Amino acid sequence: MEETIGMVAVILPFVTAVIILLIIFVTKVMRDRSRNQVIMKAIEAGKEISPDMFTTPETEKKSDPLTSALVSIGVGVGMFGAFYFFFGGLKFAAFGLIPFFIGVGQLVAYFVNKNRKDTQL
Repeated sequence: MEETIGMVAVILPFVTAVIILLIIFVTKVMRDRSRNQVIMKAIEAGKEISPDMFTTPETEKKSDPLTSALVSIGVGVGMFGAFYFFFGGLKFAAFGLIPFFIGVGQLVAYFVNKNRKDTQL
């Protein structure tokens, strides 16, 4: 009985990740299929289609480097605190420093690039 529980405990995170990726993929396919059906019906009806119908929200969405940096720093601090308090000590909590320092690097790059853009104007 314990062997089965152990096997499920090892396999469950991988199965969960695959299910999440599958849900995301199916959702995108269904959204694209629905949009394509609307475009086809408009073409069949002889209506003019605006160019906005062909742009996807992902192409219009611009990533903000400041937000990305702050989220990475927050994730790092959260992981550090959780690992420190739940696993007791710095041995595991140090893994939280990885996203923290990635966020710090992104933040430094944001301010360096911001100053370069300001001086180029």
